[in-house]
Amino acid sequence: MLEKKSTRIRKEEIVQAALEVVGKKGVRALTIAAIAEEAGMSEANIYRHFVGKDDIYAALGDFIGSAVMGKAATIAGGSRKPLEKLETIFFSHIDLLLEHPGIPRFVFSDDVHLTHRNVAEMLLRRIGNYVDTISGIIAAGIVEGDIKPGLAQRETALTLLGMIQFTALRSTLSNESFDIRGEAEKLWNNFMGLIS
Repeated sequence: MLEKKSTRIRKEEIVQAALEVVGKKGVRALTIAAIAEEAGMSEANIYRHFVGKDDIYAALGDFIGSAVMGKAATIAGGSRKPLEKLETIFFSHIDLLLEHPGIPRFVFSDDVHLTHRNVAEMLLRRIGNYVDTISGIIAAGIVEGDIKPGLAQRETALTLLGMIQFTALRSTLSNESFDIRGEAEKLWNNFMGLIS
């Protein structure tokens, strides 16, 4: 007899399955039937945990926001030097994209931007928090003398985020056919040369 899983675990499995569907086939392919097939469960089981697709969209947005921002906040609160924190945040974000190719497909989707404004606005708030966190690390790096004085903190944080987003976009457009990690390392080394 199979052990009954908790609601929290089932919801996580459904969100992961939805992210897999988006990663493989795009946001337009995100149907309850496709999620159920990916998760290996019935559509009725999906509806036991989520009211419908809108509810799943919100859960996906929350997962993405928490995965990115939660990791950055934890790293920012640690005891490492500012440049080490920036590097760790940058590469943890890249690793997250490698693990979940559905993240950029979801975040960049017009379906999210135009028809799920609540999800788009929540992601925008999380991105704002992310930029604030990175800006704070950059400010600390300037004070400690590891980052060039006079750099605009927020704009430098946006540059870091832009490197991640553009790499994710290129990966999505090329159908994940180029070396994201290798590209990220080149971008990081160039960024270091610009800020330190």
